[in-house]
Amino acid sequence: MTLDFTFIHYIKQLFKIVVLHLFVLVTFSSFSQTVLNSPYSYIGMGEIDQNIAPSQLAMGGIGIATSNGIYVNTQNPALLARNRYTAFEAGVDMELKTMQDPRQKQQLLGGNYKYLLLSLPVSNRWTLAFSLSPYSTIQYETKSYRRLNVLGLDSLIYNYSGQGNISKVGISNGIRIGKGFYVGLETNVLFGNVIRGVGTQNMSDGQYYKVQLEKRMDYAGFAFKAGAAYQTKIGTDLYLNLGTTLDLTSSTNASEISRFVIYDLGGLNVVNADTVGKSTPFTQYLPVSTKFGFSLEKAARWTVGMDYSSTNWSKIDNFLGNSGKLPTTYKIAIGGEFIPDFEAVSSYFKRISYRAGFNYATTPYSIVENGKYASETNFTFGLGLPLRNLSYLNLSYQIGKRGSVTDNGLEEQFHRITLGLTLSDLWFIKQRIN
Repeated sequence: MTLDFTFIHYIKQLFKIVVLHLFVLVTFSSFSQTVLNSPYSYIGMGEIDQNIAPSQLAMGGIGIATSNGIYVNTQNPALLARNRYTAFEAGVDMELKTMQDPRQKQQLLGGNYKYLLLSLPVSNRWTLAFSLSPYSTIQYETKSYRRLNVLGLDSLIYNYSGQGNISKVGISNGIRIGKGFYVGLETNVLFGNVIRGVGTQNMSDGQYYKVQLEKRMDYAGFAFKAGAAYQTKIGTDLYLNLGTTLDLTSSTNASEISRFVIYDLGGLNVVNADTVGKSTPFTQYLPVSTKFGFSLEKAARWTVGMDYSSTNWSKIDNFLGNSGKLPTTYKIAIGGEFIPDFEAVSSYFKRISYRAGFNYATTPYSIVENGKYASETNFTFGLGLPLRNLSYLNLSYQIGKRGSVTDNGLEEQFHRITLGLTLSDLWFIKQRIN
């Protein structure tokens, strides 16, 4: 006798999983927050998260053409179609950052959730994924001083600040349309808010109060990304992979409301506040990226690859008031993975994935208006630790530097550790009793 799952039972199980997943997403979203200050996050909607899984971060961040079918590819939706297992993934990161400008040096330690994701193979050609991840983060505060009397004392303080998070809930589809050809579409709902402030504090009139113009910006809109990939066999167990992605959305909806606030000396207690006008809708432009990648892969043994991306920032607002359009930036990432023996039974260390990589990027960030923009360099290392069945604990370590005091007015050095958990298994298969 043969007993099969019915279509209705399949839908019920799928519905339960999606509801549970969304509950976890909302819970994580409620408790997530910005944890590290970065003056480089003043542009547009803030510092854009690269949405790179820990398994890919450890390889320098490559992933446009790299996927092994066990870990979920978070960079190219087309490569979802290579995942034939139901997978739940979650990631968190921790960062130690040292910032330095011409006047001072500061060290910060913090962390945040990286992403949550559930992928489901719908058929042997189609895989669907649900995700929650940060889209961008804003957290900065800068001060400048002006002398108001002949004694040369700093008596007027200008303060620029920003704080907030933009998150995204995504649905991605990857489809195999022919032998080795894949296409995909990622649809994201962006939501969140940011508060930016420009304030002055007069230290010379004996009142020591702070007057600040605050703007609250609320974001709610859609963003789309398309992807394509191709894989061909070029030798015994050796494959060539090609991939590309393109951001299809260049703007999103937003609204803004402003108010003047007077704070006491500590800057915490509001003495008086006055809203300026009603909430006003506006268009928030988004940076648009085009990415290409290729990799060589020996099945279940090793992978090496390189990605290149270009991002247009010309329409993005510069909230520090520097004039001129922001530049088009680029990023190059190189990395690889090696597994001594994927099927080793007697040696656990032979089944570990060993990863390393490097990336270099130009950025649109500069604190001083001299036409020089910060560049960023990262070296990455990591491990994929097998748990049971097809589940893994992925560890990524990054050491990097962004900007320089001389050219950009600010230098950031950071050590970043990212942990990711991948739980994979075969679900929704037909059960048979003979």
